[in-house]
Amino acid sequence: MALDDSYAIVRPGQSNQTGSVSALHLEEFTGVVESTIERKSALKGMIPIRPVRGTSTITNFAVGESTLQKATPGMPIDGTGTDFAKRTLTVDTVVLARAVLPLLETFQTSYDSRKEIGMEHGKKIAKFYDQSFFIQAIKAALFTESTYKGSGASGKPAGHSGGSQQTLAAAGDSLDPAKLYAAVANLFVKMEEKDVDPRTDDVMIAVRPAEFYTLLQNEQLIDGTYKTSEGTSIQAHLLKAYGVPVVSSTNFPAGQTIASHLLGTAFDGDFTKVVAAAFSPRALMAGETIPLTTDVFWDKVTKQWFVDAHLSYSVTPNRAEFSGVILKP
Repeated sequence: MALDDSYAIVRPGQSNQTGSVSALHLEEFTGVVESTIERKSALKGMIPIRPVRGTSTITNFAVGESTLQKATPGMPIDGTGTDFAKRTLTVDTVVLARAVLPLLETFQTSYDSRKEIGMEHGKKIAKFYDQSFFIQAIKAALFTESTYKGSGASGKPAGHSGGSQQTLAAAGDSLDPAKLYAAVANLFVKMEEKDVDPRTDDVMIAVRPAEFYTLLQNEQLIDGTYKTSEGTSIQAHLLKAYGVPVVSSTNFPAGQTIASHLLGTAFDGDFTKVVAAAFSPRALMAGETIPLTTDVFWDKVTKQWFVDAHLSYSVTPNRAEFSGVILKP
């Protein structure tokens, strides 16, 4: 079967006339990429992503807290002003994974080759995707005040605040289960003081494998079913006393310095002192202009076949009070 018309894209210097790719092969490859991302990504589906169409920018609005009044018979009720603020996110970068093949026959005739390329593309995209969301969750937690600018006296919407930070007494405490568990408890106290309930506001904790197994081996984690506020049930490792899911991922950038990030300087930072991050989906605002898309095409200039998987999205801090971070001293 010849390449389906929907994929028969002819670009300057490119052609699909040297061989053909069936729609089945492309669908098969796409399926492998998507399933690999689902398996390898710790956050896929956990954070809502808004579609961005007809523009590159989306906006979130924040409203300050309401004011209660007492109604007195025979007396008029005065109106009270409400702070109103907004925050924007611009999606302007396409990220892709690409494999180059001198002969299309390898892709056409070998399911293993399609599977391997798809798995590699999916693994790289999943790692990049998770890391970008973790970075912005950490940055949200490090805000000392609201990310929104309002009309109130403080310049911020009333009732909004910054993230929460908890610093360990010593760097080695991150591998001490009792001290790490205590740090999580202290962090949750700070978040609850800002009217964030870790259980009902869908807060999750992200750590590297070393901290995860420190908690797991000392029976601080249990297997269970976590139910989100939207009613979705997720099998997860939960903190025994708090019922909050713990995500272990090598994509979590704790202990790293990120520079020249593909999505821009807003994703660069020094995360060498980060131990763990606790955040709710409300802590982040995310949008995508191009969902995961695959393509296979021939380039006349280089005389090679290109096998691509690409997408365009971005993410930024939203409600900082819904995030917290545990740090080394």
